[in-house]
Amino acid sequence: MKKIFLLILLCVFSLGFSQKKKAKTKTKAVVEKETAIIYTEADAENSSEARVIAGFLKQNPNHPKTDHFKRKLMDIIMATPSPTESKPMMASVGKEKVTPKADVNKSLASNTSLKSAAPARTVNYASVGGTSKKSEPDEHGKKTAALLTHIFNNDISDKEAYVNVKNKSKCNMEMKISGKKNYSLIIPSRSENYVMVDKGDYQLSTKVCDSPYTTVKKIDKDIEIALNIGE
Repeated sequence: MKKIFLLILLCVFSLGFSQKKKAKTKTKAVVEKETAIIYTEADAENSSEARVIAGFLKQNPNHPKTDHFKRKLMDIIMATPSPTESKPMMASVGKEKVTPKADVNKSLASNTSLKSAAPARTVNYASVGGTSKKSEPDEHGKKTAALLTHIFNNDISDKEAYVNVKNKSKCNMEMKISGKKNYSLIIPSRSENYVMVDKGDYQLSTKVCDSPYTTVKKIDKDIEIALNIGE
């Protein structure tokens, strides 16, 4: 009887150890890379996103194709529905600083020289709550207006910064940014998303293909964070 009991106990222990070992092998280290974004002429030429073209113009004010890219940027802005056309249906975390499209156009016009060559970064406006197809154009218009205002703003006292997160893994992820205000970013696999946050200290946490990632950062400027699973 004792032999049978010991045999059962040994089998249970072996099974538990094997499962624990398998669980450990599934969890890999998350590799983080924090960088500033540099836009190239090819990026601006091939992109249909206002943030990319505006970033290139800000970084390259004396480029020979500046006028071409300004026209392209204005076309994109004019094609974006005004955030005042209807009430938004997406609730965002914290207070939003929304600039009407007309103000963005004035800001762009007043920055035709674009003398400042400070690097601009890629970013996105995070929001939480119910969304619908009807609300997407309005929210996109708000994000575009806020983004362009931020990019062309040379005021060093600007209290906001953009954080762009690149998900280079094969798994979808949700990034939680917790601090003086809380933000949430859904980032599909092999994609990116961005959020505008109040400058300050934040804890960033997510799971990359079941591997936990947590870090604390002082966000006082625009940054980009790329996440992937280590080999």
